[in-house]
Amino acid sequence: MTSTVPAAALASDRPADHPILRRVLHAIHLGRAQGFHFPSNFLAISFDHVAPAGSVTTLKGAPLRADGGVDPVGLDVLADLALAASVRSALQQAVRLATVNLQLQFTGAACDGPLRAVSHFHGFLRDTAGQQAVASVSVRSGEREIALGSGTFMVLDLPPGARVPVLSAIEPPAEADWAGLALPAPGGLEESEAAIYAQALKALRTGGMENFSEAFWGFRTRASARGASGTLRNGAHLGNRVGHVQGGVLLAFAQATAQAALPGDWPVSSVTAGFVSPGEGEQLRARSRIMHRGRTTAVVRTEITGVDRRRVLEVMTTHSLRKRETAQG
Repeated sequence: MTSTVPAAALASDRPADHPILRRVLHAIHLGRAQGFHFPSNFLAISFDHVAPAGSVTTLKGAPLRADGGVDPVGLDVLADLALAASVRSALQQAVRLATVNLQLQFTGAACDGPLRAVSHFHGFLRDTAGQQAVASVSVRSGEREIALGSGTFMVLDLPPGARVPVLSAIEPPAEADWAGLALPAPGGLEESEAAIYAQALKALRTGGMENFSEAFWGFRTRASARGASGTLRNGAHLGNRVGHVQGGVLLAFAQATAQAALPGDWPVSSVTAGFVSPGEGEQLRARSRIMHRGRTTAVVRTEITGVDRRRVLEVMTTHSLRKRETAQG
């Protein structure tokens, strides 16, 4: 779709003229202040209450799709970070968490507002060489449960020079408050920050407001005879705090490729992911293969590879045929 955004709104010296560019620059500002990664800050993920039991994490910046569903990147990043939040609160020390596995069951309920995730820390795996923490999560939109799941995280030392992230509550500025907010100037951005801003400009020009999310994250998928394939050009807008593609973004890329293997009336109903290695490399590739397609359920296996074709993520998704609406007489 051709962008309908006025050229002046995309000019690098007029970022405040466009709401998406304001969000991008505000997320960059939050990254400088709190040390957290861009996907979380751009999606306005707020750590409202951090505790081993009952951590509350909300998603305030992801737009709803036209069909009432939430942006898959937003949902997956929220689930990943909510699970990790309860673990971090239990450890009470400066560490890095690497996602080992993550499972999500979707209910199919429609979203009607901000998503709220409540997570619980369940302790550590016993008798393992590395310390692995287990957590569970429930994601809701109002009174509706959208997804429930669990995850396991490897507890690692922080790399030298890495900042400890600040898990704090945030509130995206209201429309009337942007004028008084000091945003970073596009001309003064560091190299990685400038790359994020350039990606946002490109996404607005190619996707417009309506398709910004899809163009910005950059998933490219296409169906094949036995499944589907996908490509994802790596960049600073996708990275976690150590520069690897963030786990929730990886999961959403796998889901998008798996979804491309089947018609649109076969939505993903559950996902089970095993994280094998960091998401590194100039470009990541995904391959999905339909393992089973019955009358009402299907199973798709997806593999993501990165630098030197090293396996990054293994995912199994189940899909459920959507009920056809009956004609009203």
